[in-house]
Amino acid sequence: MKSEYPPLFSLLLFFGAVSGSIGHFLQKRTLSPRREMQRAMEAAEFIPYFQPVVHGASKQWSGCEVLMRWNHPNEGLVRPDLFIPFAEYSGLIVPMTRALMQQTAALLAPLSASFKAPFHIGINITASHCRNLDLVEDCHAFIEAFAPGSISLVLELTERELIEPTAMTHQLFEQLHKLGVMIAIDDFGTGHSSLGYLRQFNVDFLKIDQSFVAMIGVDALSRHILDTIIELSAKLDLAIVAEGVETAEQSDYLTAHGVNFLQGYLFGRPMPAAEFINALSHH
Repeated sequence: MKSEYPPLFSLLLFFGAVSGSIGHFLQKRTLSPRREMQRAMEAAEFIPYFQPVVHGASKQWSGCEVLMRWNHPNEGLVRPDLFIPFAEYSGLIVPMTRALMQQTAALLAPLSASFKAPFHIGINITASHCRNLDLVEDCHAFIEAFAPGSISLVLELTERELIEPTAMTHQLFEQLHKLGVMIAIDDFGTGHSSLGYLRQFNVDFLKIDQSFVAMIGVDALSRHILDTIIELSAKLDLAIVAEGVETAEQSDYLTAHGVNFLQGYLFGRPMPAAEFINALSHH
């Protein structure tokens, strides 16, 4: 049985390679990881995990972020940092995300009539998703699967690859907003293009990177940067999600400073579908 699956060793080597040799290693190893990931897609091994997001004031669940995990038959759960970068590089991230959205809709849509308010569902996208208008159809199909008005789909822009402000991307985001899709900048404050995205795209949310949250009560400079981001979002009338909230001190500080939504281990770790659905029934 084990021999039916190409080993993950090439993937682990690929992402563990030292910086100076990654390009050379990629040329030698690309085909093996790609075949392995294509096999995994066909076997539906990429599955959704869900991490709750809560209202800052009430601490009631307001939504979730959908996170991709690889449930490998031999290796178990593979860390996303070992396969997501390669998926983005190879272009496989687009069909993988489409399948993730379909799985998420199949799992959560049957429950959506009981959602108390529009439940925010966050999906990560990259530059690869923004090269044509296929994402509009994927989002439309996703929203249509749920009870009318029961969810708000939030696309979280990651910055591993720059999204260029082309005519295509402007058309894409315009059509997404017409569908009611909201746009968030993920890990705000860490990427080189965050401020550019604010100017170029009609953004609804900022997600404050956990590195700033972790420094609350520890590092004055990081706290000042955090306060500046919060002030900026208020001036631009943008909602904020603070990531990586792990302590009551962090939660209290963020809530006192007007942060709208909180996400982190204090409120729930990423969970497999069955565990999340069970927890959702109590919130």
